[in-house]
Amino acid sequence: MIEQEPDDKELAFLKELEKHVDKWVAIMDYGSDQESIVATGESIREARQNAETHGFKDMTFFKVPPSDKLFVPLLPLQV
Repeated sequence: MIEQEPDDKELAFLKELEKHVDKWVAIMDYGSDQESIVATGESIREARQNAETHGFKDMTFFKVPPSDKLFVPLLPLQV
């Protein structure tokens, strides 16, 4: 159970995720103060290719669920 309210930075990140419902996102620096969405795609492969095209490596991938669906934790993916 989450006992503390999200801060402004966390709320901004969640708002950004809402723009990518049902898409895969590539996230750099997940879990740090610097985390950011660097690419998206219809598939995890497309998100990875889009991120790598822009020079990003070692990303965490996440498929953004609709807000009425269950949240699934993020996992780093080594491909």
